[in-house]
Amino acid sequence: MDKAQLRAMTEELGQKLKAKFGGDYRLEGDLVHYKYSSVDAKVSFDESTVNVDVKLGLLMMALKGMVESEVNKYLDEHVV
Repeated sequence: MDKAQLRAMTEELGQKLKAKFGGDYRLEGDLVHYKYSSVDAKVSFDESTVNVDVKLGLLMMALKGMVESEVNKYLDEHVV
């Protein structure tokens, strides 16, 4: 994927997270920052790498496996 496609994909991810779970996201250059309750997620990218950093609060730790699975599924479907 080129950088424009990656930017569009990560922004779409932020929109989907906001629509599905609430919270808010912002696009900052090559970084999408999503924040909701006890979830703080950042997706950054360059020409060769997509980096996902998700910090879960204590209450969300029980859902860690589900969150990780959903992130991996989304990336497998959208990043070529």
